[in-house]
Amino acid sequence: MTESITTGYEPFDGLLGGGFDRGTVSQVYGPPAAGKTNVALVTAVETAANGGTVVYVDTEGLSLDRFEQVASARAERSDEELADITDRIVIEEALDFEEQEEAVRDVEGFAERADLVVVDSATGFYRLKRGEDGEAGDALRKVGRQVTHLLSLARRHEFAVLLTNQVFSDPDSDRTRALGGNTLEHWMGTVVRIDRFRGGNRRATLEKHRAKPAGESIQFEITDAGIAATEL
Repeated sequence: MTESITTGYEPFDGLLGGGFDRGTVSQVYGPPAAGKTNVALVTAVETAANGGTVVYVDTEGLSLDRFEQVASARAERSDEELADITDRIVIEEALDFEEQEEAVRDVEGFAERADLVVVDSATGFYRLKRGEDGEAGDALRKVGRQVTHLLSLARRHEFAVLLTNQVFSDPDSDRTRALGGNTLEHWMGTVVRIDRFRGGNRRATLEKHRAKPAGESIQFEITDAGIAATEL
């Protein structure tokens, strides 16, 4: 299979040029509660509903109720049973930085049959390390090695990698940027920023893509079933 990985939401897929590309690493980043996990979750569920295999590395404490809610809604829109969808999603829980490293290494065991690998979030534990003297640089290098490991596997086995990322305030540019800055962005084929506005509306902005110019954006909202159109 070489087709892109769809989110199940046509406007978001259009923003991505058809979906998340296989053989690359894509980053979805933004402030807390922006909707990053929901984008990752609906993409994982959609991939499984289409018969694909997903490895979901969870460092954020994924709500299993929310997972089941989205998966159930997707099952109702198809001929798939809920269990058939959820059985195709392997959730690897990581409670600290070392467990995250181990979970990322373990992806290799699923690589031949994986269609999508999600790491949500790739930088949550790195953020904690940034506050410790002398730990930030080493932690960022470790995250970088995780990304390059996943990229190597993705290229070899033609699956897509989706990372969620958090933000930090950059005093040099007077704006928030993705954690890890240029060090991590260098390895990304696609970068999408998610922002949240009053009323819960969201905007996704394309900041980097291999085949499209940056700057395009769409609006959406979080629903019980996943994500859907809205107007700002």
